[in-house]
Amino acid sequence: MMEWVERSDAFLQADVWLHDIFVRLQRGNVEANMSALYQGLHLLRRKCDREEWHVFCLESTRAHPLRELLHLCPYSRHSYERPRGYAGDADLIDYVYSQRKTEDPPIGQSIYRFLYQQTGPQCVRERRMILAREIDTIAERVHQPRVLSIACGHLREAEQSRAVAERRVGQFLAMDQDTSSLEEVARQHPGGIVRPVCDNVRSIVLGRSVFEPQDLVYSAGLYDYLSQNVAQRLTRRLFEMLRPGGRLVIANFALSTPDAGYLEAFMDWWLVYRDEEQMRDLAAEIDPAHISHMNLFRDSVGHVIYLELERR
Repeated sequence: MMEWVERSDAFLQADVWLHDIFVRLQRGNVEANMSALYQGLHLLRRKCDREEWHVFCLESTRAHPLRELLHLCPYSRHSYERPRGYAGDADLIDYVYSQRKTEDPPIGQSIYRFLYQQTGPQCVRERRMILAREIDTIAERVHQPRVLSIACGHLREAEQSRAVAERRVGQFLAMDQDTSSLEEVARQHPGGIVRPVCDNVRSIVLGRSVFEPQDLVYSAGLYDYLSQNVAQRLTRRLFEMLRPGGRLVIANFALSTPDAGYLEAFMDWWLVYRDEEQMRDLAAEIDPAHISHMNLFRDSVGHVIYLELERR
């Protein structure tokens, strides 16, 4: 099925292949044809160098009628149109936390159902559970702990935390630069434990914003957009905000993520993917003598890597 991927004229073959997917999608069997599209884009992305792939995404897929068909899916369309002005906003992430009922055409709803079941959305849902568990764990270890979420979005993991529900968290700072996200956080958590904070990562990296010592600092999806140098500096700043015994938890999608082809080609959603070595290197600016424990692990799906640092 994917013989064209091995040929020197891969892009020409890809255009023909995209047209075939377009025709077959219109006829039905959305799951089979979306699976073929997903697999093909994943293989093509791996075959191309970065510049070739960018050209393909910017020129071939954007101009192809298949894009308009795929954008009948509200999740794909929202990412491409960026209504909040940037990629990966909290409204977009909400599409993968729970399946929304929409008024889009049946084919758009079917495409959305397919995407909802893919490994990327599965990882995002598991990430929410892992971070909720981190909040609950620190509340077991520390009486009324201080927790800080960086680039919190809608802070959906806090809605799954027993410690937050039972008011066993002393203070929960939810930091984001998007005021719309913070308004949703305030609406979901009116009790005073969670405090929305409007700030940006640049301010933290430059040392202009410093929060009081924390027991848990975590970042769910921010690092997927940061260069290695910026990510290293941010990691040092966040680690410095920990109390002795405090934990920093960072999540990042892995290089092996199979969703990247579709995300980049048809959703204009470009992440920074990392492997274990690059994740470990995020702590390069921290004095090792100050780290009592470092741990790396992948989620059950295998496509999100977690870095945990504990301060001595």
